[in-house]
Amino acid sequence: MKTQINISPRRRRKLIVKAAAGSDNSGEKKTERRSFLSVEEAGLVEVSGLSSHERFLCRLTISSLNLLRVISEQEGCAIEELNAGKVCDWFLKDKLKREQNLESAVLQWDDSEFML
Repeated sequence: MKTQINISPRRRRKLIVKAAAGSDNSGEKKTERRSFLSVEEAGLVEVSGLSSHERFLCRLTISSLNLLRVISEQEGCAIEELNAGKVCDWFLKDKLKREQNLESAVLQWDDSEFML
């Protein structure tokens, strides 16, 4: 997949982002990991004119908003009703899903090497 984002005339550059499709060379479909920052959103951040630090915070904020949308949907409440307790509870539920079956969890990573 290839997405082109045209930048305003003052910059006169094009940002081209390539994303991998969900299959390997054998034609089998791979398990696709969810991203909380779309190619389009990342492109908008890159062309925003923000500093490096501001772009990082902007990407973090957008991806957090997208994750909060998933959490609110799974918890059956509006984003406005989420609080620290509900978010922590959701993370614990997702961790249990990950421990039982990696495919069923929203957040998919192996945290075994981070254990103290």
